[in-house]
Amino acid sequence: MQGMKTLPNLDGLSHTDKDELIRALFAQVNFLTAQVATLIAQATQVEILTAKVAELEGRLALNSHNSSKPTSSDGFNKPKPKSLRVAGQNSSGGQAGHQGHTLKKVVHPDHTEQHRPPAQCASCLRLLDEGTVVETRQVFDIPPCVLKSLNIRCWKHAVLAVKFAVVFSLKLFPHLCNMARRSRRLLSI
Repeated sequence: MQGMKTLPNLDGLSHTDKDELIRALFAQVNFLTAQVATLIAQATQVEILTAKVAELEGRLALNSHNSSKPTSSDGFNKPKPKSLRVAGQNSSGGQAGHQGHTLKKVVHPDHTEQHRPPAQCASCLRLLDEGTVVETRQVFDIPPCVLKSLNIRCWKHAVLAVKFAVVFSLKLFPHLCNMARRSRRLLSI
């Protein structure tokens, strides 16, 4: 709808022309009133959405340092740790002049437990040899406290392994050769 640039001379208009002008102006007022109502509704919607965006941006800015959120919720945007250590003061690792302490192995442990492989190969069902010790570890266990004394017990764990050669024809027994390769690979780990 186009508006009038200037007000026409009302003295030169007939009664019907004036009625026509009034109707046109009335229609224009109704149109503009509807436009104003739409603009007011849109302005209200813009205010609501601006407040919601500000709230969501504030929530995104929260991390474990400025809120009660756990550190696991920080994701990959964790701040780099700031060390209080002064650079060059002490080198990293053991310091010069400090005597180290190591828990030594006991010659005669209280208990020895051997972890043996199965008696026969799971692939070819061949009986396996006794095996040789490939690794030993000692575990020092503190039992539940007895009121009279505190005894520390030492357990020795020995892992045994068996090696055997499996020779099959690849053409006649391809599945057995694959199993043998896998078992050799497992034994070499």
